[in-house]
Amino acid sequence: MSGLTGSPDASHYYENIMHNFRLTALAGVINLLLIAGPSAQAAPAPDIEAMERRIRELESRLEKLEPATKAQAVIAPAPAPMVIAPSPEVEKLTRKVNTLERKLEVQDEVTTGAFKKLPKFDAGDSGFKITSSDGKHQLRIRGAVQADGRFFWEDTANKGIDSMDLKQARLWIEGFLYKDIYYKLMPDFAAGSKVNADQTVGGDILPDAYIDYAYHSAASLLVGKFKPALSLERLQGDSDTVFLERAFPTYLASNRDVGIQVHGGFGVRGYGAEKTPGPIDAKNAITYQLGLFNGCGDDCNPNFNAGDTNDNKELVGRLFAHPFQHASVSWLDGFGFGIAGSASKPSKLGMKNLQTPIGRNTYLDYTGVTSEGNSYRLYPQAYWYAGPFGAMAEYAMSSQTVKGAGKVVRQDNTASEVTVSYVVTGEDNSFGAIKPIQAFSPLEGRWGALQFAARWTQLTVDNGTHSVIADPTKSARQATAWTLGANWYLNNYALVRTDYEEVAFAGFNGVHGGNRPTERVFATRFQISF
Repeated sequence: MSGLTGSPDASHYYENIMHNFRLTALAGVINLLLIAGPSAQAAPAPDIEAMERRIRELESRLEKLEPATKAQAVIAPAPAPMVIAPSPEVEKLTRKVNTLERKLEVQDEVTTGAFKKLPKFDAGDSGFKITSSDGKHQLRIRGAVQADGRFFWEDTANKGIDSMDLKQARLWIEGFLYKDIYYKLMPDFAAGSKVNADQTVGGDILPDAYIDYAYHSAASLLVGKFKPALSLERLQGDSDTVFLERAFPTYLASNRDVGIQVHGGFGVRGYGAEKTPGPIDAKNAITYQLGLFNGCGDDCNPNFNAGDTNDNKELVGRLFAHPFQHASVSWLDGFGFGIAGSASKPSKLGMKNLQTPIGRNTYLDYTGVTSEGNSYRLYPQAYWYAGPFGAMAEYAMSSQTVKGAGKVVRQDNTASEVTVSYVVTGEDNSFGAIKPIQAFSPLEGRWGALQFAARWTQLTVDNGTHSVIADPTKSARQATAWTLGANWYLNNYALVRTDYEEVAFAGFNGVHGGNRPTERVFATRFQISF
């Protein structure tokens, strides 16, 4: 009992009883006084002091009763709380509720996990992209369509055919796996479209197909079919050129080839290098490319199933720098220069005819001529982009041994070009695509971006070349082209190009009593590229 007396629960129980008892007693006394008051209307008003004395007397009596009441409260155990046993039906329903709650929790966990694994879909300026939830894998769908029109100014014996052609119809996929393994697969459905009687554009239904393991910005491994790092303008995107067609130096270099290439880039102090997968790097301060290819000659583009014909290979290297990148002189930030070169020893490699840039008419017929022996190319190159202004310059020296008409000669050819352009609507000029500030919408007073451009380019063929040419009447020793162009960028995807070009020829060895007539051609292109 003594243990029960000192327990906190018993003491608390006693205090509650005493507190309730006091309140009840005091309330009863006050009620009696209040009831008695109105019933004795004729009696005098009660003495307040007497009432207070009565209340104090009652409180004293209550205090005297505390020990006995406390003892009774301690001895008598507190009443146990009433416990009602649940019925079997209630227990059964409780179990069902608990089971359903757990099922909902599991379903919520599974649904949340499934949503976290769903890929991310995006359609914007960079095309259509599907990216894994963890960001390690991506598939990007892109495409390009180029519809051309060429119209020649004069009706001469060497005049091209006025025509409208589908130059490109490409739909390709590119992306990466495990963040570092990049890939590109680009077929061309317009391959084989005819431009004139002498030349067919395309013939290659798979221009690009490569894998690039870009683990580190300083060293990446590129394998497959792609553009060798030789001509600067060739490395420019096919949809990003200033004119419909490239200048003469491009056609002394390979278009595409199959091989392997190590490449990388380095940043200036305080700025990290950026990984740039693919054949070209126009972002880092210093870049390099070193590749080994099958070798396919001037302006070659082997089809996807064209195997190599000999053990000889072509070595291609390029070094390019942006010396003022991130410098305090902002207008020099976009200046870059470099040098590229190649060395090979082709064996009976067929030579490809050379054509004028825009008109695409043959002016050097290599029918029956092959390239044999050592071959070397050297390409000094530079560009400069500052705000709306842009310029590109390139020089090519090509030395190779050619054989034809029973003769073998050493051929040293040169080509050069200078291109300047200006975006009159204020957008930044670029080695890549121009991005209009406002998309074309005439009803809202928006007209896109407008760029004007001019180019001079020339190619000079070695004097000894005519001795191995089967038909010298189709071959000039030199061609010089002047080109004016206007490019109207409707938005980030659509573009209208217009070019006018004049090509003058020299060195027909007196055939036809003089040089070939000047070629004058107007060309236009509507292009969609995303």
